[in-house]
Amino acid sequence: MRNLSAIVVAALVLSPAALAQNWKQVHRADEAKWAKTTGLDTAVIHKLSRAASGVPDEKDDESRIANIDLEGLAARHDVMFVTYAGENNCLTVTVFRQLSEDKFTKVWSVGQSPKGTSFCDTAYGNAATDAEDGQVLIRVPQTVPDGGIAYTQFTYAWNGITYRFAGEKLLQKER
Repeated sequence: MRNLSAIVVAALVLSPAALAQNWKQVHRADEAKWAKTTGLDTAVIHKLSRAASGVPDEKDDESRIANIDLEGLAARHDVMFVTYAGENNCLTVTVFRQLSEDKFTKVWSVGQSPKGTSFCDTAYGNAATDAEDGQVLIRVPQTVPDGGIAYTQFTYAWNGITYRFAGEKLLQKER
């Protein structure tokens, strides 16, 4: 009986450590996936990810890469880098200017709408991003009075200095 108690106590003590996420390993897997998708070197994606993160220590950084768009902002040599974190997969959009094949500088970042709400998944669907024609588009799902689902789209456009909020519209989801 004493051995069984010791085993149970050891299992309870060790289980949080065993269940803890190895974030460095998760980030490496994300970086490899996105390197294959974009053609960027994994070291470049790692640098972008660290620059986009607000968490100083990588082992504590629970963010994941949601999207890397090399085309939608390419006219200004900009790259949209999107991460998500938290229980509701809240998005943070960061734009980097590409100075050379492996050198980038952070130009702009946003994690909340002008209303102060985060760009998160909801029970109605997933938040998503696109970069099109030099604009950053962020869509957040919501319910509408008729019980359907719509997306609020927040648009950010280049104003000659930085990306700024340029408008919001409701997009009805087709049924």
